[in-house]
Amino acid sequence: MRGSLLKLMRGEKPDRIVWTADLTYWVAGQMQAGRGRPEWNTELGHLALCRDLGCMPYYWYEHMTVAAPRYDGVMVKAEVVGKRRIQTWETPVGRLVMEVTALPETSSEAITKYPVENGDDVKAFLYLLKHRQWAPCHLDTYRARTERWAPFDGVPPAALPRSPVPSLFCEWAGVQNAVYLLMDYPDEIREALALMEKQEEPIVEALCRAAPPVVHFTDNLSSDNLASLFDEFMEAPYRRLLGRLHAAGIRCVVHLDGTVRGLLPKLAAVGFDAVEALTPQPVGDVSLHEMRAVAGRPDLVLWGGVPGAMFAPPFTWKDMEAHVKTLLECWAGTPFVVGVADQVPPDGDIEFVRRISEMLLGRRP
Repeated sequence: MRGSLLKLMRGEKPDRIVWTADLTYWVAGQMQAGRGRPEWNTELGHLALCRDLGCMPYYWYEHMTVAAPRYDGVMVKAEVVGKRRIQTWETPVGRLVMEVTALPETSSEAITKYPVENGDDVKAFLYLLKHRQWAPCHLDTYRARTERWAPFDGVPPAALPRSPVPSLFCEWAGVQNAVYLLMDYPDEIREALALMEKQEEPIVEALCRAAPPVVHFTDNLSSDNLASLFDEFMEAPYRRLLGRLHAAGIRCVVHLDGTVRGLLPKLAAVGFDAVEALTPQPVGDVSLHEMRAVAGRPDLVLWGGVPGAMFAPPFTWKDMEAHVKTLLECWAGTPFVVGVADQVPPDGDIEFVRRISEMLLGRRP
């Protein structure tokens, strides 16, 4: 599968169907419930688990992001208070505070207070950005990791930090705050987005030198939130960045794990090589039958197609089997990767992963 994924990214015909599953969330749930194995939280343990289940290793987050932030003139503090992780950025013009709350009922966590919520926060945010730099990381070990993953038939991911608009919406302000800030402080927010794009430069240069075969954009996109902002705020930065990476021989994948219809054709049009974590009906907003037509580009690699929710009740293996058969029929003859969209949940039946592997074994793409 490793060789076939790289062929797909180069626009070549793969030798077999590639099948990926992000097991991170399921493992976290098993660990919380006391049913997990400690080695699953190690790189080699993750690789072995994927091999045992028959899916291609790809989603390992420990060394995934190739950039780390550094601050000059900003004091950063992190503390844990009960179920909350509190992150504070202290600047000369104000303090930014983010709270992340653990949700044990769902083996997850959520931002329950965003750092940038009002005009005063915008001033501190601009100061923070003007005194922040991204430093490359994990690229010096990428080749060694590639060799370590090869016997497990896997491709280690190399991921950029979130792009400016997804970062603003997902990490700094949240959807509601970000929309109001764009309306109330348009000049300041545009300045912030420009600073965020400019700060990608040393990371892009380092990536072009290292030239991993695939770079992942971890933007966690959803058409509900960002489709109406794409043309004005996202298209040009994406085109500039994709042009740089493509010139270095790097293929680019973007993570779209929400609603599909509004953004898939736009992402295809700006030049992404693959769109990953595509979630179709019965969970998403686009059927497997129409996904290729919505993309509007015959050479775009469709990556996903198997909703994570279908690994858990009320869905049964009969439902899943029928869904995967439909996927193979609908996407046959076009470039695609079968993938969980976007994670196997904590209460998911992990044997479904193994049974999908058995379904795909020996089938031609």
